[in-house]
Amino acid sequence: MAISFEQIEQNLKTEARKLLESGKVSLVLAYGRGYDENHPMPYVAKHPSDVDNIVFNEYCTANLARYLTRYPRRTKIAIAAKAADSRAVVQLIQEDKVCREDLVVLGIPVYGMKNFKTGEAIDSKTTGGLSNPVLYDILLGEEVHGQPVSSPYDVLAAYEAMDKEERWAFWQRELGRCIRCYACRKACPMCYCDPCFIDQNKPKWGEKSPESPGNLMYHLTRFHHLAGRCIDCGECSRACPVDIPLYLFHKKVAKDCEEMFGQAAGMSIGDKPVLVNFRVDDSDKILE
Repeated sequence: MAISFEQIEQNLKTEARKLLESGKVSLVLAYGRGYDENHPMPYVAKHPSDVDNIVFNEYCTANLARYLTRYPRRTKIAIAAKAADSRAVVQLIQEDKVCREDLVVLGIPVYGMKNFKTGEAIDSKTTGGLSNPVLYDILLGEEVHGQPVSSPYDVLAAYEAMDKEERWAFWQRELGRCIRCYACRKACPMCYCDPCFIDQNKPKWGEKSPESPGNLMYHLTRFHHLAGRCIDCGECSRACPVDIPLYLFHKKVAKDCEEMFGQAAGMSIGDKPVLVNFRVDDSDKILE
């Protein structure tokens, strides 16, 4: 089944207009035109007339769940959500950061999204490989079926073949290139702490200058803050201006969590985040 981005855009506009005109929501989180069609931007429609500015194409990769926590609770919000975005919405509901009854999830079944930096197709290397949203109220197209399904963890083969010393050298080299722009944090829907640990001065948790020890402190802490919570949207890696493969660590931790606890992040509202839930049959491997 070929994806009609034009039809999804039209459906998104139609549903957004209905919701705003009826007063069911106060705003719609969607996408608007950037400086060209290859660089759409997150966009907030607050009035029916704003809906004309909504766009959707293969470069609309931004995870809009990133912006849900910016609004006061009880704000009625509609959000355009692709597969990984919907997982972020589920995770935020699980963590009691947003209320399910305050949301209208406009699900977008889609594949063939493209990296705005390279123009290349985005595959399971940097995403979870899903095409259909796991949660929605209104589906903006037909569910996708028949697309090749691959494990999101296949990309880990070369990394997992490394021994401990090789992995340490790999991350020292990669994270040593970090310029501490915090684009990864800004793009991540699960990085909602304000202030972030690295921005606190009393107590001071780490250096903010782009030097190797501080870079390791920041990234390794962030990696583990996202353990059992990363929903595999890949936006951190795409946002990184120096192309650090952040997705590798996130996928490795996600794989370990899934193997130990039998649960992937953001797949069901009925789940609880794995690291805040206790079950008598939980694996003890995490303690080794």
